[in-house]
Amino acid sequence: MNFLKNNFLTLAGILIGAIAGYLYYTYVGCLSGTCAITSKPLNSTLYGGLMGGLFFNIFQKKNQKQNKVNIEKLIKENQGTIVDVRSEMEFSGGHVKGSLNIPLHELPSRMEEIKALKAPLILCCASGGRSGQAYMYLKQLGVDCHNAGSWADVKYVISQTANN
Repeated sequence: MNFLKNNFLTLAGILIGAIAGYLYYTYVGCLSGTCAITSKPLNSTLYGGLMGGLFFNIFQKKNQKQNKVNIEKLIKENQGTIVDVRSEMEFSGGHVKGSLNIPLHELPSRMEEIKALKAPLILCCASGGRSGQAYMYLKQLGVDCHNAGSWADVKYVISQTANN
């Protein structure tokens, strides 16, 4: 019961997205039959469910305060690996010392490298959006990780640790 209560919006998004995906297939679809997503009702329905679940998950309340404390503790105790999922260009403009840059779009192709890193992974980016996407993707693959949000916030926590 807790699972349903804690993930209600995400599950509602999956259901609404699946219905929308099927309706899209039915009323718009792919006339040529060459579209990978909309040429078959199952593909369109599954894709709609995935997109709906991801979108509605944005609005899902999380226990952010508890999560933030855990991330700060991991950073202060120098546990895990800090992974910045911004582009190489953004990373070169400033980053957390000792962090590893694996851009969000490269995660699937670098899974062997990611699984070999010291866990847990502390994910960061510019504002927390891309690291949130990375968190959801990696968590589904069984990777021990946390979304730390902005790299500047991570850098601040590290600087506070160094000052104490």
